[in-house]
Amino acid sequence: MRQFLCSSPRIASHCGLHLIFHRLLSSAASPSSLCRSPLLFPSLLEKRSFTFSLNSLIEVLAQCHKFLQSLFLFRKISTIRTSFELDPLVFPSLLSSCACLCHLNIGKSTHGFLIKCGFMTWDSVNIGLIEMYVKFGERGDAYQLFEEMPIKNERFCNSLVCDFGFNGFFEESLVFFDVILALGFFPYLKSVYFAVLACGELRRLDKGIWLYNFVIRNGFDAHVLIGNSLISMYIKMDRLDFACCAFNSMKDKDIVSWNSLITGFAQNGNWAEAFKTFLSMKEVGNLIPNRVTFLGLVLACGRAGDLDQGKSIHGHSIVTGLLSDFRLGTAIVDMYAKCNSTQCAQTVFQEGMFKKSLVSWNSLISGYSQNGHYWEAAQLFKNMITESNLKPDSVTFANVLPAYSGLESIELIKSSHALMVKIGLEKGKDVVLSTAVVDAYGKCLDVAAAKLLFTCIEKPNAATWNAMIAVYCLNHYPELGMLVFLEMLQSKVSPDAVTVIILLQLCGELGSLKQGNMAHCYSLSKGFSSHHTVQNTMIDMYMRCGSVENSENLFRLMPVKSVITWNTMLSGYVKIGSCFRTMKVFSQMLSESEYSPDSVTLISLIQAAGAVVSGHGPSIAHSFAVKLGLDAEALVINSLMDAYAKNGMIENARSLFMHMGQMRDQCSWNVMIAGYGINGQGVKACELVKQMEENGYKPDSITFTSVLFSCCHSGLIEEGHEYFHMMLDKYNIKPGLQHWTCIIDMLGHAGRLEEAHRLVVSQNAGGDALSDSDAIWGALLDASRMNMNLEVGELAGNTLSKLAPENCGYHILLSNLYASCYRWDEATKVRRVFEDRLTKKPGISLVQI
Repeated sequence: MRQFLCSSPRIASHCGLHLIFHRLLSSAASPSSLCRSPLLFPSLLEKRSFTFSLNSLIEVLAQCHKFLQSLFLFRKISTIRTSFELDPLVFPSLLSSCACLCHLNIGKSTHGFLIKCGFMTWDSVNIGLIEMYVKFGERGDAYQLFEEMPIKNERFCNSLVCDFGFNGFFEESLVFFDVILALGFFPYLKSVYFAVLACGELRRLDKGIWLYNFVIRNGFDAHVLIGNSLISMYIKMDRLDFACCAFNSMKDKDIVSWNSLITGFAQNGNWAEAFKTFLSMKEVGNLIPNRVTFLGLVLACGRAGDLDQGKSIHGHSIVTGLLSDFRLGTAIVDMYAKCNSTQCAQTVFQEGMFKKSLVSWNSLISGYSQNGHYWEAAQLFKNMITESNLKPDSVTFANVLPAYSGLESIELIKSSHALMVKIGLEKGKDVVLSTAVVDAYGKCLDVAAAKLLFTCIEKPNAATWNAMIAVYCLNHYPELGMLVFLEMLQSKVSPDAVTVIILLQLCGELGSLKQGNMAHCYSLSKGFSSHHTVQNTMIDMYMRCGSVENSENLFRLMPVKSVITWNTMLSGYVKIGSCFRTMKVFSQMLSESEYSPDSVTLISLIQAAGAVVSGHGPSIAHSFAVKLGLDAEALVINSLMDAYAKNGMIENARSLFMHMGQMRDQCSWNVMIAGYGINGQGVKACELVKQMEENGYKPDSITFTSVLFSCCHSGLIEEGHEYFHMMLDKYNIKPGLQHWTCIIDMLGHAGRLEEAHRLVVSQNAGGDALSDSDAIWGALLDASRMNMNLEVGELAGNTLSKLAPENCGYHILLSNLYASCYRWDEATKVRRVFEDRLTKKPGISLVQI
């Protein structure tokens, strides 16, 4: 190495120095030897004849990505020989080294050295400086250098357009493109490309149309690169009509042109055109589809929910041998998941993918979670942690948290939250992930944890604020939700359409027409009133606030009525008990709407029909379900079972339940158990709970409410008592208000009042918040009245006088208890107390008439 370095000057005249130094660098044993190489011949630094050699070495070092060595050599030369003459052409390489090493200070000191040496008149030096400042994001310094240049030439301006565009400063790229034209220069092909790219990224349709005409006038459309960039630009602006025009005007089209159009149709929801373009590509273009082609087609199938077409594309990818590409395999897994074919997604994931990336795991977890297969999503996440060497990222947790929410498992959510903290993901900085955790806590009714996490988020965005407001709305704290909305208005975050939707839901939860009108006015002032989902939510809000007229007016004035709009009106009428109007609107939907009724429509119809035509209503609704082809959906069957059971047609309900087969879900079992309870068949309800457990379903809170109700109305006291303790001990389910009222009512009917009282008191001693509910003590008071147990009744009455002193119903119960025990004085005294509270004292006016 040393001999080669020392002999290099002697052969410099026989071969190019750049070639010598390239060979030298490729044969260097280590970077340190390169750093020492100039010092092996310090005497050569005295020879001006070797000035060019050292300049070349600095430049070649930079070109070979030896940035640190390039800067090191420059500093050594500057300190050893101050009179050494450096070629200005070498400084762009030095400045590039500064940018690649992210040394802004060294770059600025080099800038100062150039000014001191008088090299600022060189174009190459100015271009190198501006390129360096652009890479560092110092746009102000770059602008200032441009303004200080005495002469601005064509090459320099074109270079600026490319530099700004390449580094993501699209606004500046367009500005300097206009500068080129203003100075009378002609843009290079790369400049036109970056200008078109900038228009697409900035969504500047007006400028894009002008550029398209400029391209046509100046003959740039002959270049495939420009044609493809125009197609991509229009697609980013959601103008597929213009993209098609640009595509059709291209003389030569390559695979990128066709792929851009296919992907554009897929992203914008035009599935049919995406497949049509694919067929044209094979027939007219005579091109072989590649990985990008299939990625676009798979995306189209997933968004369209077209499982058959998706399987066809999957088959094509296998035949062409492209399925081995893990990105295409991941996209196919995602497509099957979106088409609700999780079994196919699992098969491709397990058998068709040799390399399983984190994106693949995330896609399958997301598919299970989105399609309601919460347990499978949770198990898959567990397998990923234990079986693969992959570390979950924020997307993984964002996909699995909804599954944990669906399982109503606060323990799993807390363990995931702890894992996020452990691996350093959840620090309040990842807003998307923190928002998902807030949402999960809210859906599992842990409002305190959601609020605590929300306060730790450094810079909450609109989605985060929306999640926190939605937590209060979901957990029936509309007043607190309103306060958070007011805090959002005081922050720098602007509410969006989702915020308005949640705000309207809060007003509906409050039942306040005044606040609902204010929210309506707010949406008008912010321009969200034309948003279709906002309009649907307004209809629901006015229904819940009792203003049917406002709902009907909004419904009538809506230019486009989707199936969701019709469903909102139908469910609104059902909620207020106006079943005849429900039937009328359903008939109107069949005759006027271009949309066919869906399962949600049928559920409203089933509920209304059961109330309007007693006995025959469920059968009529059932026939409509068969006619519309919706009788195979679990939601519809569950609603029909419920309607049949409530109308005393329990055998019809059982027949539907037995024929469901694999379609049975948790809700199906709960509905059938409740149906037996309503019809006084508590023994069959208890048997069904055992069958439910044998079939792998875990009883939930609703299951125990239904079975306790069945036991209560069938006189199965011991069985009911057993199920209540099973809920607590075996399934760790915290009893709700309905569970407490059921068990107290059941024990009361059996005359076991002391046991009921001990149960409530023991739970109260355990710190159960629900045991302090006035409704529970009210149930105990009512049971005391039935059993004429004055001692327990007075204890319950005294507790209620503290918990709900204004509730006259409890005073009436206590008065009736005294009366049934012939304690007339106490009964009269209690009645006088609440009658005095009901009596309105006359007001006093200072205005004389």
